[in-house]
Amino acid sequence: MEGGGIIHISNISDFIVPSQECILSLRKSGPSESNVAIHKKPERDEKSSKKPRSLDNKVTVSLNDCLACSGCITSAETVLIQEQSSEVFLSSVGKYTLSVVTIAPQSIASIAAKRRIDSCEAASLLFSFFDSLGVTYVIDAGFARYLTLSLSFEEFLESALPKPIFTSSCPGFVCYAEKTQGKLLTPHISRVRSPQAIMGSLVKDYLSRSLDISPEKIYHVSVMPCYDKKLEASRSDFSKSGIRQVDCVLSTAEVNAMLDGYEKHGNSKANGPFDWLHSLSRGLVIGSGHGSTSGGYAEYIVGRFQERLSGKISVSRSKTVKNLEIIEVFEDDCLRLTAVKCYGFRNIQNLVQKMRRGKCAFDYVEIMACPSGCVNGGGQVRGETRQVRDELLRRTEDVYGELRPVEELERELYRVVDEWKSLNMDWRESLFTSYHIIDTDSDLRW
Repeated sequence: MEGGGIIHISNISDFIVPSQECILSLRKSGPSESNVAIHKKPERDEKSSKKPRSLDNKVTVSLNDCLACSGCITSAETVLIQEQSSEVFLSSVGKYTLSVVTIAPQSIASIAAKRRIDSCEAASLLFSFFDSLGVTYVIDAGFARYLTLSLSFEEFLESALPKPIFTSSCPGFVCYAEKTQGKLLTPHISRVRSPQAIMGSLVKDYLSRSLDISPEKIYHVSVMPCYDKKLEASRSDFSKSGIRQVDCVLSTAEVNAMLDGYEKHGNSKANGPFDWLHSLSRGLVIGSGHGSTSGGYAEYIVGRFQERLSGKISVSRSKTVKNLEIIEVFEDDCLRLTAVKCYGFRNIQNLVQKMRRGKCAFDYVEIMACPSGCVNGGGQVRGETRQVRDELLRRTEDVYGELRPVEELERELYRVVDEWKSLNMDWRESLFTSYHIIDTDSDLRW
C-alpha cells in the first residue's frame, strides 16, 4: 500500500517512545558535532589483525541527523539531547548582549498545578527566577499565538491548500507526516509557523532590528510542554545565515526542576511598560479563551468563519471518540464548515486511513500528537503514579482553562506588526515555513 508501513500502538497512554537503538550508520564526528553518544560493542569474533576499537571513542547523532532520519518519529524523556539542556542554558545565558526566554502558557499552567498556585503566581515565580539569572526579557508565547491564529485564518480563506488543512504547531505530527506519510499529508499542513517559530522571528528579526542588536548577540530560549519542540527549533527552516531563531528549548519539567532550588524573595514584578515584553513580569498570562488545551486553533477558525456568515447560524458539536471533537457550522440548515480537534496518534491514524480512502470530509483539523493536547505534552511536569498524573493533568487543564485573551496585548500586536513592516519589508517571509518528504528507506521502530 502506498504511503508507508503499519503502525502498532499498544501503550494505553498513546505516547510514543523512540527506539533505544538508532538506525543511523555510526560514524565519527568532528569537534563541532555533539549530542547523543552511542557506544558500539565490538564483535567477539573479530580477527586479531583488525585494530581494536576503544570503547572510549564515541560516535554522535545530532538533532539535524534526527530530523533527516526516518527511524524515529518523536523524541521523549529517554533521548539525551545534550545541546538543549538546563546545563547548557545556565552556561550560555550570560554570554550574550540580550537574552530572551519565551514561555508557553501550557508550561505555566503545569508548573502552577504542580506547585498548587495560580497562573499569576506561577508567571511571577518564573519571571523572578529567570530575572535572577540575568535574562533581559521573559515573554509569553501566547503573544506570538495571536499572529499564528490570524495568519491561519487568512490561509484558510485563501484555500491555497487542499482540505483538510492541518495545524502546524505540533512537531511530533509534522515529523510523523514528513517521515511516514509525506505525499499524503504534507500538502495539507498549514504553512503558518508555530508560535514558538514565530516568536523566534519576533526576537531574532523584529527585536534585533528595533534594538539595533545583531541576531548572533541575542540568546533566545523557549520553555515548552513538548520535548519535540527541541527538534523543531533545530530545523534548518528556522535558522537564518546559520543563526537559529530559537537557540535552546527547555521542557516544563526541566524548568520545574530548576525552580526546586530557587527561593523567591519579595515582589519581583517589573515596573516597566505594559507591553508584550513585560506582561509576564506582571503575572499576566495570555489564554486562548476558546475551550481548547492546544491554542484554540479550531475554535478560532470556527469563530472567525461565523462572523462572515449572514444567515441563521447553528453549531453542532460531537465527541464520539476520546480526544476527538467534531464541530459543524450550519447556515440556514446548510453545512458550511467542519472543524476537528484531533489529539493522540490513535486518532491521527484513523484520520490518515480516512484520507487514504477519500472519505475525509473535514475542512480544518487542530491536530496534536499528545492525547489531551498540549497541556498533556511529554515535557510537562509528571507525577510518579497514574493517579497522581491524572490529578495533575486535571489541575493543569483547570488552570489553563481559566486563562483569557488580553485585549491590550492583541492591540499591541498591531503596533508591533506595523513597526516590523517599517523595519523589514520582507517581514512576512519569517512567518511561514515549508515541509520535506523524507525518504523512508529504513524500518520504523515504534
